[in-house]
Amino acid sequence: MNGSKNKASGKEVDEIVKKQITGTIFALMIAVTGAITAQAADWELTEDGKNWMYMYSPDDPAKDEWIEDAGKLYYVDSKGYMKTGWVTNKNDGKKYYMGADGAMAFNIIAPDGRYVGPEGKGLDGYDKYRKAVRSELKKAAPKKSKNKNNSEDTSAQQFFTMADLNQDGYQDLVVMTGVQEAEFLQEVAVWSPDEEKFVLAAEFDTPVNGQRSTLYLDPEGEEVWLEMTETSGDMYLFQMRTGSSAFESAWSFTMAKDRQGYPQYYVNGDVEDRQIWESFMQQAKQRRGNMPLTGYVPATEENIAIKVDLILSEAEVDMWK
Repeated sequence: MNGSKNKASGKEVDEIVKKQITGTIFALMIAVTGAITAQAADWELTEDGKNWMYMYSPDDPAKDEWIEDAGKLYYVDSKGYMKTGWVTNKNDGKKYYMGADGAMAFNIIAPDGRYVGPEGKGLDGYDKYRKAVRSELKKAAPKKSKNKNNSEDTSAQQFFTMADLNQDGYQDLVVMTGVQEAEFLQEVAVWSPDEEKFVLAAEFDTPVNGQRSTLYLDPEGEEVWLEMTETSGDMYLFQMRTGSSAFESAWSFTMAKDRQGYPQYYVNGDVEDRQIWESFMQQAKQRRGNMPLTGYVPATEENIAIKVDLILSEAEVDMWK
């Protein structure tokens, strides 16, 4: 490793400004309170082969310095050893991630699971979000039970998908459980950026007697509808509006028998004749749309990583700062 370096004491570094264009660092600048000097120097490996040192001369290693080399930024500690992993900038107290080659890394997930943003710093908000997804899935995991042979029943399998349900830019969590080839919603959780946690919008018990619950996206994609049906023909519709984290009751269609045993039809609790009942139900279904939420996958760590551990765009990074 050879090159000409700009050096600055770790105490002098005020700010590290960088831009990344099409995957290449376009500009890298260190603003310091004192002078920056450029010297020809070489990287040398220590005799034990464990550490790299940046030598200005045979007896003059760089120590406790940020070193810029060919558009990449490195840090050497008080012993002169090139650092990898998380390094705390003594000037601003912020942590920056140095890759396995010692260069500051950008837009990656570090081996410890933390996200490294486009400025080499962690995004604590995004890390909390990713951790919260895993926590919610763990809490909602089907409880293990014993079958008639007293062995573990593995028929229940958890599925999940991520979608921006309330159109606020953050991906929300929908959990579904499959039991003996029947699938049902288990919970709908909306991310609250202010509280930095998931807020339960809906939670469901194990359905009985053919009960079903389904999420639909309306034709304009601005609202999410929760439909709950029963084998009796009863149907309930709940609506989540843009920016909300809760479902509001919108429609209910129920049936019951009067004292003479004749069926009575109710729309939002009011008695209607059957034709009007069916007409209102059709209108409600049209408003609900015919686009059920899709994209459910088994809640394995591999699938969680695919859906949650995403490299962020510039706009998305701004959301998590």
